[in-house]
Amino acid sequence: MCTNKDEVGLKRNLYEQSKPGVIDTSAVSPNWFTFIDHEWNALQRDFFEKSFDSLVVDLVSIFRKGNPNYINLGSLFGSEKKKEDDNEKIIYSINQVNRKDNDITKVEMFLDPDSYKITELCLYMQVFPSMNELKYKIEKNYSDLLVSISNEFVIFDNEFKLTIKK
Repeated sequence: MCTNKDEVGLKRNLYEQSKPGVIDTSAVSPNWFTFIDHEWNALQRDFFEKSFDSLVVDLVSIFRKGNPNYINLGSLFGSEKKKEDDNEKIIYSINQVNRKDNDITKVEMFLDPDSYKITELCLYMQVFPSMNELKYKIEKNYSDLLVSISNEFVIFDNEFKLTIKK
């Protein structure tokens, strides 16, 4: 997804956390302009062009490296964002997803109301992918993850949950 040189900028910006109690309604985080253009463009291109299976493996990798900022991660998926806030949960939705294959129709991120950390990332699909193939790819790269297949495809880790729904 990115080279080691690029990872330094992405680590600093993709993972910069929002401040609890401060509602950030900007399209991107305040540090958006500190991204080096080629890094961000390459990451956006990856999110747009990669196969769905490869994108899911990359998302697991992103969460394994830390908890990404929900605004920056959301901007990689697309535009038309919406934030619903109540005392128990915050849902950040991307309703217009930019993907070459038009496979993802919506993305929802469930945020902890105190820390604004993403606790669950939910991808809504146009057509369900081959779940057994995806499970194989995930387990091949991350043998310690729990993957559940039912009417949803769910990846469980200590710090996050990634759900794929139709």
